[in-house]
This record gives sequence, structure tokens and C-alpha cells, in this order.
Amino acid sequence: MPDRPIDLDLRKVRYFVAVAERRHFGQAALALHVTQPALSRQVRQLEHDLRVELFTRSTRDVTLTLAGEQFLHDAKALLAAAEAAQDRARRISAGTTPWSSGSCWAPTSPWR
Repeated sequence: MPDRPIDLDLRKVRYFVAVAERRHFGQAALALHVTQPALSRQVRQLEHDLRVELFTRSTRDVTLTLAGEQFLHDAKALLAAAEAAQDRARRISAGTTPWSSGSCWAPTSPWR
């Protein structure tokens, strides 16, 4: 039976990226303006949601697992795509960008 898709929480993904880039929960928590226990809970929940361990934790350091290294790459791409989509939607709503569908631009017709 195939795994059912999950709804990724972008906040949890951002938290994961912050920890992965700093290799330290405390420093990531400071940068994100959250408590370390709250950050740790969110990352654990993300691991639970994904059904994979992203970090190897010890009392001294945090290292990415092989799955964590790959997910970091994908997570950065996901966050960049989400930011681009949000920016594009805002620009379209403000009337500053021509609307497009897929990769084809839909310019205003000169025949109207």
C-alpha cells in the first residue's frame, strides 16, 4: 500500500532548514525567535510526518542523516518555490505582472 501524501507545514520546513544550516538547535532557535524546546518539537514532528530521521543528535552536536541532506536540498527548493508563488500572486493581484498559465505568457490582446 503506497504512503499517503502529507501536507507539509512550511513553518516546520523553515525550522528544519535553520537547524540544518547552523547544525545547532539553540542558535537556530535564537535566529527564529522561538524557544529551543518548541523548535525541537517542530522538527521532531516534521520527522514524524515524513517518517524519516533527518538529524543524528548527540549531547554535543547535530548532524544531518543522508535523508536529511537530501531533504535539505529539496526543502530549500520548496521554500524558494513557495516564496516565488506568493510573490507572483501578490504582483498579479496588484496588477503589476501579466497573468500567465504554466510557461506561456498571456499578454493583453491588441485587438480588444
